Amino acid sequence: MAILKINTLSRLVSAAALSVAMSATMLPASAALAQDNSEQSDEDRRRSRQTLSSRAGTALNEALNFANEEPPQTAQAVAVVDKLLERDLPPFDRATALEVRGQLKFQLDDLNGALRDFVEVLRIDALPSDRQRQITRNVAQLYYTQERYDDAIRFMQSYIRDAGAAAEGNDYFILSASYVQKEDYRGARRPAERAIQLDQAANGRNKQFYDLMNLIYNELGLEAERGRLLETMVEYFPSEESYWVQLAGAYSTADRRADALAALEVAYKAGLIEGEDKIITLAQFYYDQNNPFRGAKLLAAEMDAGNVKRDLENLELLAQLWAAAREQDQAIAILTEAAPKRSDGRLYYQLGQSYLADENWRLAVQNLRSALSRGGLDDREVGNAYVLIGTALFQQDSDSKEARQASRREFVRAQRYRSARRTADSWVEYIDTIERTLEAQRVVERSQAIERQERLIERCQSLLDVIELGGLTDVPEDDVQACRDLVERVESGVTAEQMVDEAIAAEGEEGNG
Repeated sequence: MAILKINTLSRLVSAAALSVAMSATMLPASAALAQDNSEQSDEDRRRSRQTLSSRAGTALNEALNFANEEPPQTAQAVAVVDKLLERDLPPFDRATALEVRGQLKFQLDDLNGALRDFVEVLRIDALPSDRQRQITRNVAQLYYTQERYDDAIRFMQSYIRDAGAAAEGNDYFILSASYVQKEDYRGARRPAERAIQLDQAANGRNKQFYDLMNLIYNELGLEAERGRLLETMVEYFPSEESYWVQLAGAYSTADRRADALAALEVAYKAGLIEGEDKIITLAQFYYDQNNPFRGAKLLAAEMDAGNVKRDLENLELLAQLWAAAREQDQAIAILTEAAPKRSDGRLYYQLGQSYLADENWRLAVQNLRSALSRGGLDDREVGNAYVLIGTALFQQDSDSKEARQASRREFVRAQRYRSARRTADSWVEYIDTIERTLEAQRVVERSQAIERQERLIERCQSLLDVIELGGLTDVPEDDVQACRDLVERVESGVTAEQMVDEAIAAEGEEGNG
């Protein structure tokens, strides 16, 4: 795991401030400390009264002069302290010299050397309690930078325990971050929360505290706590685009879709969500949140503005969004633009489905056939394409036997594919049922027509017999002539059945014409 960035060791004394620290070591406790002696233990009072020996004070003042030069001569200052430490020194002198050298080594970025000196100071245990505590804090911070997280935890816990209310947010941050590096997120939670409490009490806005807390809540699956934290984070750091996106995700997890979309729209309208990848991610998020219409409008507008490339992949996404929003005209327009850019037939397949949904049967068939001819569809899609073609052909002209049979042939092709077989079987059976019903109806109608024709022949023969016997009728002459023609055909051998079949054939030719 990467090391979390922490503040510079806040309590390591800079070269400019070194004189203050050293002067304090050489003054009596009454001058160096503002504490009320009545509140100190006897040991604290004893330690606070200690002063440096003349030799140690002189050497450390010389080191101070080197450190305060412009530019600082820190290496020379370290050499002076090195020489001092070669002598046999009393504990207070040695601890003070090591304390100063550790500070100087830190200025030289010799963190290992600084750490060794500070640890030795703690081992000697001769400095006043406030300086001992500060060294403990420095050691914890340095162990953290050295990735020795167990030691960092041990020393920072010791410092916080001794410092009490004086411990700062950054101290709790380092303690929490050390637990995080060990992936002990439960151990990290409380100190991270305390760091934020102290930050807020001081009206601070320490961003890394909130980033750490966000990570911990996420790893622990504390979605409600994380959601509330992210609400604070977007309030404190409104220009951080990632926080808005994470807040939207937290709202989505909590099934607060309206809030999720609102958070993203705020960020988008504020100009925080920029760049093609982020815009596309936002459009896809709208789709995931069952609001494809907004996603489509967003993506289309960004394409028109030139912020998103009008390439095949993006056009496919836009078509998908329009289709999901049931904006078929928009989806068709985008698919028509995109389909020729693909080498296979997948977009023609989608285009055919869109035309089918729009009840444009002719173009549905045309594009689905193009999809099949271009290839690239899996068996499920091929079987479904045949079903859709058959459906479109049937809907286009279900009254025509020719159209019904053309439709049936497509369903028979679909029967070869397992995924489409059940649907295709149902359609084939349906069309066959229609044909059987129509055939039975034709048989009945033909039989009825023959009976009517036979009755007509009989009436005409009776009429002509009456006229031949000299009887009078009120039948119009045209009808009488029609009867003569009809009887003449019968006498020539044409049956009523033949006459009906001729009429049916003539109707069929007229319909085909």
